[in-house]
Amino acid sequence: MEEVAGSQQVMIFGIITSILVSVVVSFLYWMKSQEKTESKETEEKPQQPQKTDQKPSKKSAPPKSSSKKGNKRTAPTTHPLYINMLRGHSDTIVDMDLDQSGKLVATASADGTVRTWFIKDMDKGKEIKYTRIPLEDIPSSVSISPDGKAVAVLLPGNNSVEIYRLGKKPGDEASCVLTISNIKGDLKDVGISPTGRFIMVSTVGTTVYIYTLKGELLHVLDTAQMTNGQVSITPCNDMIAASGFTPEVHIWAVQFGKSATSNPFQQVQEAMDLSGHKSGVYSFGFSGDTRRAVTVSKDGTWRVFNIDVSWHLKEDPKLICCGTVAEDGPACVAMSQNGRVVAIATDVNINFYNADTAELMDTLEGVHSDAILRLSFSDTGKFLYSSGQDKSVRVWLNRAGIVRDVEGWKESLKTATNASHRERLKQQIADTTEYLKELSQK
Repeated sequence: MEEVAGSQQVMIFGIITSILVSVVVSFLYWMKSQEKTESKETEEKPQQPQKTDQKPSKKSAPPKSSSKKGNKRTAPTTHPLYINMLRGHSDTIVDMDLDQSGKLVATASADGTVRTWFIKDMDKGKEIKYTRIPLEDIPSSVSISPDGKAVAVLLPGNNSVEIYRLGKKPGDEASCVLTISNIKGDLKDVGISPTGRFIMVSTVGTTVYIYTLKGELLHVLDTAQMTNGQVSITPCNDMIAASGFTPEVHIWAVQFGKSATSNPFQQVQEAMDLSGHKSGVYSFGFSGDTRRAVTVSKDGTWRVFNIDVSWHLKEDPKLICCGTVAEDGPACVAMSQNGRVVAIATDVNINFYNADTAELMDTLEGVHSDAILRLSFSDTGKFLYSSGQDKSVRVWLNRAGIVRDVEGWKESLKTATNASHRERLKQQIADTTEYLKELSQK
């Protein structure tokens, strides 16, 4: 009986095992058929993107434009005041200088080159010729010598200044004739004095070095401003001006002897301060005769000063007028040669002001495709040059200056007694007024 019971248990176990095996095999066969069906459907239908609630990665986002509005900007070349353009650099123009004769413009670019442009035919609509000077480092500043035959280039990466002698014609190779090396500090600006007596080199700190044209160190000046902002030499005498962290522009006189045979260096003497702002000064400029100065500050204002004073007798500069900057943010400023017009650039816009009353006279909106970094008037004051991050120099007619000229002629007419002089003034006023009328209709 026990054997019969055991055989029955074995039989039942076998039946159950067979059933389980059949179920497992059937399930595996069904799964395999489902995979084939899904694979076939995937091949026949285009794959749909997966939905996700995650935000896109910042790394995959497109780069933002330099425009404040995030849109790419284009600068006009059909503006009624547009004269010409200097182009060829492949990166930001970090500095620009015009020579005293009005024949040259020098530009220093982050593309590692300096170009000297021959601007004799600037208003003729012709392409402007230039000389290209390749450098071993990226320049931060450039200055043209008083005779227009050489340029000084500041190379902060090499802690040096290089002086290049220019050729007689555009395209002639420029040769390096002097290198002032191993200058201590993070270098910022370079300038050659209008008298040709010295070279000025400033640092980002508070140091200003003064060298002879042979590279001999004459003096080390401490501006005592925590950091140097703009440092430059005045247009017609041996003075150095510097802005910085403090709300003033400090001016020093670099003094030499008056010997008939030589002009030995004597001293650097503090001359005057341009004060009145509440914050640091972004930029400053001078009239061609250095009788006037203009400053533009982080406090949103600009000020014009009469600096034709007896500074050696401690006489302070006189405030002529002050105004408000049209936009927030960094600004650069320039003053016309005769001191009658001030130009201020913020972002891609330029405003022209009356330097006696602070009245707004002209506005150029969106005239560069990226931020303007430098402004400079031509030697006659007829043109304004602007340059910056869009790699070009653009040249504009100084219409405000022409209007100021007409105002001056009218004042002269009131006191003119000579008949022929009066007639010339009347004709000038009539012709120029008609020209301005035609210009406004373009």
